[in-house]
Amino acid sequence: MIACVLIPRFPLRVACPDRLDEPVALAPLPGTRQAVGEVSAPAEAASIHPGMALGEALARCPSLRLTPADPARAAELWDGLLERLEGIGATVESGRPGEAFFAVEGLRAMHGGEIAGVIAAARLAAQMPVRIAVAPNRFTAFLAASRGKRLSRGLSEVDGEAIILTGALSRFLAAHQVATLGAGLGTDEPAVSDLIASLKRLGLDTLGKLAALSSDQVADRFGQLGLRALRLARGEDTPLRPREPQEKLAAEIELPEGTAGSQLDRALELLVERLLAAPERKERTVLALRLSAQLDSGGSWSTEQVLSRPSTSMRVICLLLLPRLATLPEPATALRLRALALGPGGGDQLELASGGEPGRGRIAAAVREACATIGPEAVLKVVEVDRRSRVPERRVLLAPYPRQ
Repeated sequence: MIACVLIPRFPLRVACPDRLDEPVALAPLPGTRQAVGEVSAPAEAASIHPGMALGEALARCPSLRLTPADPARAAELWDGLLERLEGIGATVESGRPGEAFFAVEGLRAMHGGEIAGVIAAARLAAQMPVRIAVAPNRFTAFLAASRGKRLSRGLSEVDGEAIILTGALSRFLAAHQVATLGAGLGTDEPAVSDLIASLKRLGLDTLGKLAALSSDQVADRFGQLGLRALRLARGEDTPLRPREPQEKLAAEIELPEGTAGSQLDRALELLVERLLAAPERKERTVLALRLSAQLDSGGSWSTEQVLSRPSTSMRVICLLLLPRLATLPEPATALRLRALALGPGGGDQLELASGGEPGRGRIAAAVREACATIGPEAVLKVVEVDRRSRVPERRVLLAPYPRQ
C-alpha cells in the first residue's frame, strides 16, 4: 500500500497564504514565458488554469490578482516536511513540492499495527494541514487524496481517512475522467494532452471505458504512451523511487543594491567558498546543489545543479553554476546555496602535469591542521568584490579558506 501526502496548490499557498479565497495566480518570472502559474480555486472557477497565457487569463478574469512566485521558500518548506516524514521511518518519493509518496507496509508495526496509525503519524509529522490517502499504487493514492473525503460509500476503511482497498480499486478508478491521467503521465508533456484529447474524441471519457480496451487495441492507436495510460486505468503503476536523504548544509550571502555582472560572479565564488569551508561538510564531496536568490521586486528564483562527478573544487562548481546564475531574471538581494547531496570524502586525484606545484598540497595540509586545531575561522582568504568601490567592506571581503 502506498500513502500520498498532498497539499493542493502548495506553491501558491506559500506565496500568498491569506488570499486563496480570491481569484489569484502566480505571476510569471521576468524574462520567461508570459503565462500564469498555480491558480486559486476562484480563479479556476473562472476557467483559468496553470500555463494559460497571461493576456488570456486577465481577459477571462479582469479581477485576477498576480503574486510573485517564491520557489526557493516553497522548496525549503517542502524539504522540511519530507525530512519530518523520513523521521517517522518513511522512505519518501517527491517529484515536486506539494506531493509526496511512501510505502506504508514497513511502518505499520512501528505505529500501532494499523494503517490509521501510520496516517496519524504522518499527519503529526507534517505540522501543517495536509490530505493523506492510502491505496495500492501511487496514481490511485493521488486521486484519492485529491478528492479528500468526497469518496463513494464503501471505499473508505477508516472514518475520515481515504483508504482504497485492492478489492475496490477498479470501481474507484472507473468513474474518473481521463483528464486525471495527467497526474500519472505528467501534465508537462504535450503528448499527454494530445492523448487525453484523442481519448475524449473517441468517446473514451472515463478510465473505466479505457480499461475495457485490450492492450493490442490501445497499442495500435496510441503506442507506448497509450499503454502507460491503460496500465494506470487498470490500477497498475511503477514502483516508488524514494529519494536519498538530503543534507542540512547551506550558505547564504546578502547582496549590496545593484550587484550585477562581475560583482555577482564574485559573490557566487564567495558563497561556494563558504559552503566548502563549512565544518558540517566533514571533507565530503559535493554531488548536487540548489542555488536560489531573493529577488529585488519580491518572490524568489531557484535552480538545481547535479554534478557529473563528485567534487570539492571551487573552480569546477563555479563553472557549473555561473551559467545558471546568468539566467537570474532580475537583481537579487540575497543568494543562497544548499548542498542537496554529499558523497564520501576523497583524496586529491593525482595527474601528470608539467611544472607542478608540490607546495600547494603542503599549504592545504597546513590549512586543515590549523582549522582542526583553532576552528574554521583560523585561516581566511581575501576575496576582491568591487575594486572600484571606495567602501572597504564592498571592495574586499574575508572568506574561509577552502579545505580541499
